[in-house]
Amino acid sequence: MITEIARDVIEEIAREEVPVFSSVSQAYFADPQRALSGRGSRKAPLGFGSGVVELILTPIVLAATAKAVECLAEITLNHLPEDGVRAALRRIFRAGQRSPGTSAPDDSAESTSSGAVGVELRQEDIERLRHVVEATLHDCGAAPEISRLIADAIIGRCRTPRSAG
Repeated sequence: MITEIARDVIEEIAREEVPVFSSVSQAYFADPQRALSGRGSRKAPLGFGSGVVELILTPIVLAATAKAVECLAEITLNHLPEDGVRAALRRIFRAGQRSPGTSAPDDSAESTSSGAVGVELRQEDIERLRHVVEATLHDCGAAPEISRLIADAIIGRCRTPRSAG
């Protein structure tokens, strides 16, 4: 889900990074600290280019999206009745109940999108989500202007999940 949302955000705000998204996201998930630190320095996000180093937004977007998904999961679980929490947890951990070599069941009948939010977000939920995303972006060293752009894109994507198909 993190990768799906982050890819949509990158397609919206940094289309030029789409061709390297897969390899950068693999590097991020292999070692998030290193992917965010750049060339051995923990202060500069991953960059590339000749002469002038251009900022690669993908690791920053992945970090912010991971925190957003974590926050959304907490918000969603807090809004669900006890039976709903049990059902959601069963669905999340269902993959662990499969026999080796069998594929995951098709969830298309159960939801409209793998990135769908199960509850309607209230204004205070959106504000909390924005705070979490912007704090993460600040910790990653993103400039305020780009932080607003990324936060708006992540929140927009989380509020309007991609339709199935």
